[in-house]
Amino acid sequence: MTSETSPYPEAPQPPAPATAGRGWTGSTLAIGGAVIVLLIALFLPWFSMSGLAGTADGPSSHGYLWLVFVLTILALIVLVARDAIARLPGNLPSPDQMLVGATGLALLLTILGVVQEPSTVATASSSIDWSYGGFVAMVAALIAVIAALRETGALRPGGRMTKPSRRRGSGA
Repeated sequence: MTSETSPYPEAPQPPAPATAGRGWTGSTLAIGGAVIVLLIALFLPWFSMSGLAGTADGPSSHGYLWLVFVLTILALIVLVARDAIARLPGNLPSPDQMLVGATGLALLLTILGVVQEPSTVATASSSIDWSYGGFVAMVAALIAVIAALRETGALRPGGRMTKPSRRRGSGA
């Protein structure tokens, strides 16, 4: 009896997955969490002015920290759409390289924002003290960079950020 004449039809094949994504690893979750904490910490008090009785967050004390805001949004977009970015045609950096670049630049700008005093204080009678927001932002940016480097494999012994190219034999 063949399958065409059998009273019991064959079971249907399970559907193939729509995408062959890598999923969210521990490093990816660490990057996402650290970037979200950095995004929130930008608007926490970074500086307190004792003579002026007020506080200043990161972007209000240093305008260039808005670039950190943009870089964190960009890093979140790359995390969510990394499989689609990897499939784009052309000579683009890999999503892992984009993450390392965005988080690394965000770390450098965050360190600069913490170390540099804001120029909003014009009176000599007021003093500027550092507050907790800048330190939270700096730690979150550092964790994001380390996790991004772990994701690329650059922190492993002999690790490289770029994948080795496959060269074809010359044949001649």
